[in-house]
Amino acid sequence: MRKVLTVAILCLVVLLSVSAISVNHESEDHPFDSAPMLDRFFDLSDDGNLPAWNAYKISLLTISKGSPLYSWFGHSALVVETPDHRRIAFDYGTFSFSSDRFISNFVMGRLWFVCLSSSIDYRLEEFEEEGRGVSVVELPLTVAQKKAVINFLNENTDREHREYLYHHYKDNCATRLRDIIDRATKGNFKRWAQSQSGLTFRQQASRGLSTNRFVQWALEFLQSSVIDKQATLWDEMFLPEVLEKAVMEYFHVGNEVLLEGSVKSTVPDKPQSNILFSVILGLVLSGAYIALWFFDLERAGGIYRCVVCTIFGILGSILMFMMLFTNHDVTWYNENILIVNPFLLVLAVLSLFRKERIAHFTRTCFSVLFGLVLVLVILKLLLPGLFFQQNWPVIITMGLFYLPNTLHPKKMLKDESRHSLII
Repeated sequence: MRKVLTVAILCLVVLLSVSAISVNHESEDHPFDSAPMLDRFFDLSDDGNLPAWNAYKISLLTISKGSPLYSWFGHSALVVETPDHRRIAFDYGTFSFSSDRFISNFVMGRLWFVCLSSSIDYRLEEFEEEGRGVSVVELPLTVAQKKAVINFLNENTDREHREYLYHHYKDNCATRLRDIIDRATKGNFKRWAQSQSGLTFRQQASRGLSTNRFVQWALEFLQSSVIDKQATLWDEMFLPEVLEKAVMEYFHVGNEVLLEGSVKSTVPDKPQSNILFSVILGLVLSGAYIALWFFDLERAGGIYRCVVCTIFGILGSILMFMMLFTNHDVTWYNENILIVNPFLLVLAVLSLFRKERIAHFTRTCFSVLFGLVLVLVILKLLLPGLFFQQNWPVIITMGLFYLPNTLHPKKMLKDESRHSLII
């Protein structure tokens, strides 16, 4: 009977996981995605009036990270200085929390951003109040390139064309500017950048996420191997800071610092591994559980395990929902669903019961989960080309948490069994 029960639990967990992994998704196209928009409105042809554009200046504005989570990676904009010295910022990172259906669109992975123009003086005051650093790089463009870029920016801020479907890695405030600069150079900027290998999206993103290790752990948990493929410098330019450095290197120009940001606004130069934090987190979670049983606090131990399983069960449920029903493509085919899934919510409830039969069933479930952790480790070691998701922090944390929950606390602590219901 126990073997049948164990196999049933294993099948249930695997089916829950496979149901999310096997769904086929297709990315959504939008008529105002970066490339289609450029194909329609970017024009480098000579209209016979090029000298009139010579007095304009175009610069890349780079803003360091801010306090809110959505600003941890910094920001980019293009600044156009007119012959009468007005400076206008063209910003592809504009959105509003109060816009129609913002929450539902955000949940479903349909993040609608708009391109807006505004006075740079107003924006600089805003960034200074936030303590963010600002630097500017003047782009050495030809007269024809200036004309094409400015006309395109004006077209893109038009009410009919200014909205686009945002993607953190593929279509954001920095990649839009990268694509414009590339189109102005007739593709030379992209060819140059793609010839240089870079880090993975996860490695680059870890620099900004390391501001808060708990947030880093949760967001890296939700993202699959989609962000672990080898990238090039072209791909890495989803980060404003990387875009600025690439532009400076390509055009052989320097930058000018307009505002000195606070020390807290700096982003680490190298990827920030979350392994050590994950080890500590796993040891704390398991150590607290063992300590409660050691001091004969069965009731508190059951409640504690219920709380922890509820938190991870909610995370697993969020992940499964995002994998199955949303356009968040960075969550699709996520290995983590094998070891952190909605089944933990069932274990959370069962943890409140102290009857030996239920306790044995619960330990069996944790044994299955710990077994899946070991299976995943073996698969990653034997088949690294197939199981290449960089989710070792999740594996370490969950393995350390599951292990003591597979053991019989009474046998460990040599205490007599007691049977009752906590609630």
